[in-house]
Amino acid sequence: MKFSIHRDPLLAALQKAQSVVEKKSTVPILSNILCVVKDGQLSLSATDLEVGIRITLPVENSQDGKLTLSAKNFLDIVKELPAKNLEITRKENNWTEIICGKSKFNVVSLAADEFPALPQFEEKNYNDARVEALKEMIQKTSFAVATDPTRYNLNGVYFENIENNIMRMTATDGHRLSLVDQEVFMTIPDLKRGLIIPKKGLNEFKKLLDEASTSIGMAFERGYIFIRMDQSFLFVRLIEGEYPDYRQVIPKEADKTAVLPREEFNSALKRVSLLAHEKSRGVKLSLQAGQLTITSSNPDMGEAREELDITYSGDPIEIGFNARYLLDCLSVMVGDQIQFNFTNRMRPGILREVGKVNHTYMIMPMSI
Repeated sequence: MKFSIHRDPLLAALQKAQSVVEKKSTVPILSNILCVVKDGQLSLSATDLEVGIRITLPVENSQDGKLTLSAKNFLDIVKELPAKNLEITRKENNWTEIICGKSKFNVVSLAADEFPALPQFEEKNYNDARVEALKEMIQKTSFAVATDPTRYNLNGVYFENIENNIMRMTATDGHRLSLVDQEVFMTIPDLKRGLIIPKKGLNEFKKLLDEASTSIGMAFERGYIFIRMDQSFLFVRLIEGEYPDYRQVIPKEADKTAVLPREEFNSALKRVSLLAHEKSRGVKLSLQAGQLTITSSNPDMGEAREELDITYSGDPIEIGFNARYLLDCLSVMVGDQIQFNFTNRMRPGILREVGKVNHTYMIMPMSI
């Protein structure tokens, strides 16, 4: 097996594939990238068995065959080579020769037959999906995914069809919840139930979306989600289990409503939380007509207080929150004004951008 390819497209493909590779795998072959040359095309594949990617590139002067190389070593070598053509040849005993200009490497490899079989990507029934809609959904939910291994069914986002081709992504870690509704598909897929997409797979999906134009292909089959973009394919093994009924915990009504300037609220929270307790990051919000007061207190560091002019309707209320959870949400909002709804100091608060009802963020209060 041998082929010739310019360094730049190969480098870009290796960077995509390397992020999928299992970094601490007990199975050595999963640390490698599979290279298959057939009919003038090079396919690069990587997987940790939960997420897998395959990228196809045109090559020259090729002879069909396959080999595997350490993802890290292959990427490190190609990254340092000049922007010229590379000649890659498989030698005897699984050695691989890489030549670029006056540089020459002989690299040890593992037998390609040991690499796990990946699904047949081309045979799926792909539905065209809107890139910008998916990017917004992932951005506004992935930060709220749980990382607790004992709550495995919360370690991903819940993707479901709610009505009239409107899809919803929901993420929660038990302390906060973020959901986004969007019209994603140009043709409605046959999804009989919601799917739980793990966070790593979601991050790899987002990387493909960042390079896509207007649409991307998505398919669903037997515990997997498949994504197609040009000559790049991604599969993600879904999390098995039931996602909790999150609708039950979202307050139906709130009789206290504050409208806040987002950037000023964000900046004030950052300042006041500097003196919050390091573990709880707790801040207290005191709301009354026309004014919000944010305070924090730490016996080892001191106290902080800041006031904001706001629009507020309802009885005065004092309520505590984890400042980091509030800042996480504010960082993905873009509107000038946000609406913060409350019921009482024991019930969750609800944040939305003014005039944008498709994103809802719920945050549980804390005692301070």
